[in-house]
Amino acid sequence: MREPLDIIILKDGLRLCHPTDPSQCVFVDREERGVGLKIVECIERFGAAASTVNLFVCEDLLFFKAFDLPLETSDIAEAVDLQMEMLTPFADEPTWYSFSTLRTAEAYKVTLYAAQSGYIDVYIQEMIEAGFQLSGLFPESQRYVNRTNRKNQWGLLLPGRFFKAFVFNGLTLEDRLLCSAEPSFTEAVEVCRSDIVYRQPPRDEEDSPVAPLPGQTPYFEYLDARNLLRQRPALKAYNMLPASYQRPDYLKIAIMVLAVLNILTLAAFGGVKMYKLVKTERRIDREIAAVSPLVKEMKQLRLKEEDRLKAINQMRSLGSGLNLIDFLTRLTKTLPASSYVDQMRYDPKTGAVHVQGYTEDVAEMTASLQELGDAKLKSTSRRKNKTYFHVEIGVK
Repeated sequence: MREPLDIIILKDGLRLCHPTDPSQCVFVDREERGVGLKIVECIERFGAAASTVNLFVCEDLLFFKAFDLPLETSDIAEAVDLQMEMLTPFADEPTWYSFSTLRTAEAYKVTLYAAQSGYIDVYIQEMIEAGFQLSGLFPESQRYVNRTNRKNQWGLLLPGRFFKAFVFNGLTLEDRLLCSAEPSFTEAVEVCRSDIVYRQPPRDEEDSPVAPLPGQTPYFEYLDARNLLRQRPALKAYNMLPASYQRPDYLKIAIMVLAVLNILTLAAFGGVKMYKLVKTERRIDREIAAVSPLVKEMKQLRLKEEDRLKAINQMRSLGSGLNLIDFLTRLTKTLPASSYVDQMRYDPKTGAVHVQGYTEDVAEMTASLQELGDAKLKSTSRRKNKTYFHVEIGVK
């Protein structure tokens, strides 16, 4: 994807810069006409983006101030706007400005950039009339802010009417200091609180080769700031371009519309899925309610089956030492009418049959069972308003 052309508004004209090659620049004098045509020529020459340009104002044309606001400030933008006449030297003249804030434990740290519209407005009007879209109007120092030092404390030294030292913490500008003369590297390190200090060569040195970035060893000299211009600037802060000059970004609008449509589609799809899930859940509940009685009946039948199998296994456990049919026939004839058998178990080791059941007369039942063998009453208990007995019969 092509990068936008960088345009710097200087006191004496414009500088049109290649997006990633700092050695390629074209100067347009302030008195020269046909700025739009010059921009088109540079776009074709540099292979930059055709419709969008990055617009910067040189630091010599800008006013900078760092100040604090109390944490109780409810509306920082309103507070800054009300104090503009006191904060800037531009009095009642039209002023474009932008600020950034950082909340600390003591106060809001505010850094403010401001500029008189003046002939800046004339250049902007001409660019807009030529059909160019402006990404914004930024201080020149923001050209050097990119991901290279996003996690470092670092400094930047720019030439001009006065040398200006910038103190950055990652992408955040903490301060800008004016220097009456170019500081030494030691002085710059002290001011920027870092040994990572970049220096932009003055114009008489700009034709010199771009020095490569050193390795991760400690630095004892300035780094060449032109290396920072090889990457896309972040352009996250200090956009001074008034909203009335900003054209709608139709691509962003289209993306937002598509995003909203996607969200609505997903919501509708999710609603349909949820409706189907609820409908399926209700159908499953109905089927479970219809099957539940059958399941209950099946459980009861299974319990009866287990009881029958238990009785059969008990009979089988009587073994081959007992003629089961003959014994049951004799037991049926002998047992009193008021008694009945609940369960029966044969012990092949002792040759005894253990009979358990219910009776109304234990003495009569025990006496009648003597005909089958040596009947001994083992225990009795009270169940179901009857006597539950356990008799051991030694089979004859």
